[in-house]
Amino acid sequence: NRHPTVKPIDLMEYLIKLVTKENAIVLDPFAGSGSTLIACRKLNRKFIGIEKEEEYIKIAKARLKKHLEQLKLDEL
Repeated sequence: NRHPTVKPIDLMEYLIKLVTKENAIVLDPFAGSGSTLIACRKLNRKFIGIEKEEEYIKIAKARLKKHLEQLKLDEL
């Protein structure tokens, strides 16, 4: 992950829990490498992620894909 300010997913989960309820929609206008988006998935929140840098969009998509694949494996 080459994003310069990657946030820990645990930190983003904590912050999201402070200000939202399950099924809420979280807007991340600077989605970067997707830490907030992954945290939302883990906490049963919907999300809208906005990012202008194509490189970071690719990183966020790859991280989300990996997270979703891990969820499927955990269900087995």
